[in-house]
Amino acid sequence: MRPISILVVVLLLSGCLRYTPSYKELEERDEKSHERPDSVGGAQEFQLYETELQSRLDELLRQRSHLIHSAGTVSGGYPLQPGDLLGIDVFGFNNLTTQALLASDGTITVPLVGRTRISDMSLEAARDHLAKQYTRFIRSPQVQLSLKSTQASRVSIMGEVSKPGLYPISHQGMLLTELLSEAGGRTQNAGSRIILLPAPRILPDSVAPQAMAHTAHEAQLLLASDTHSPSSTSTLTENPGVEIELEAITGQLDKRPLLVPLVPGDTIVIPEAGTYEVDGEVTAPGSFKLAARTSVIGAIAAAQGFTYSAAVNEVEVVRDTGGGRKAVITLDMEEIGLHGGRDIRLRNGDLVRVPSEPNRFLKRQIVETVNGLFNGFGAQKRIN
Repeated sequence: MRPISILVVVLLLSGCLRYTPSYKELEERDEKSHERPDSVGGAQEFQLYETELQSRLDELLRQRSHLIHSAGTVSGGYPLQPGDLLGIDVFGFNNLTTQALLASDGTITVPLVGRTRISDMSLEAARDHLAKQYTRFIRSPQVQLSLKSTQASRVSIMGEVSKPGLYPISHQGMLLTELLSEAGGRTQNAGSRIILLPAPRILPDSVAPQAMAHTAHEAQLLLASDTHSPSSTSTLTENPGVEIELEAITGQLDKRPLLVPLVPGDTIVIPEAGTYEVDGEVTAPGSFKLAARTSVIGAIAAAQGFTYSAAVNEVEVVRDTGGGRKAVITLDMEEIGLHGGRDIRLRNGDLVRVPSEPNRFLKRQIVETVNGLFNGFGAQKRIN
């Protein structure tokens, strides 16, 4: 009876091997499976999410391209605010050259003209206004107006930077990299992506809502844990963000750095690196810290590789696309590893699932059972 008892115990123990079905298997088995809810989309939705995020960045850069070409000057659309310091020159009249501070009542005081209101005017409109005022004293005055410094032209940066807070935009075309430098750079816990929450009305209304919800949600989670944040989370939920890769703005050997100009009212969020999970047919499943450029291959390596029963051509990446939805894409790791197929870089919260290959899983069960049986008999022999 002892050999039979040992065999029964071994078979029971072999049942501890957990079979990991693919999402395709779950869908075929039961379309209403709790493991495959209606809120999980497929590869098309996965790719659409990535495309929408890139489109938002492209649109932002397109709308701000003029700031790059006129860097160092002041945007004509900037409304002058109390606290701004203006430089005033009248051609041919050096004694009228002066600097004037825009007072809290919206006025400045200049020679000959005296006090005049220019608050909320653009720089060009204020120049024309002053020229008109000078016509009372000078025939055809040629006035030059420049913005020396601003009180209201600020951006905020928060999250994983050395010195979060509010910073002035010193010149038109000020770049994101300049702001990062002024803020002391990123901390060791920072991730490889940056979220730019643009000033209102920068992005078009056609942006996909799922992409908006995701990036704003990431920023909201970060700010909820950041007691030094200068902005409120209620503002962020109404103002979607644009994701920017750090390596894109710093440049690479084969790529020029991406120039991202800032405008007043922008908020920059530097999230933590975050984590990802690996589950299924890997040697050491679990949660791992997300490093720069972590891809699916890197995630499998972090989990110490595949088990014998892994379906290496059906590895799945499950991603939160916002609004309570997820999307799944399936990768052939043999194609990626041996033939240079396209790998996928992971994001915070991604899940890498390695399903079981049915035939190999069965063989593994048999081998584990037989090995356990032999070990059981060996133990009995040593006891006897």
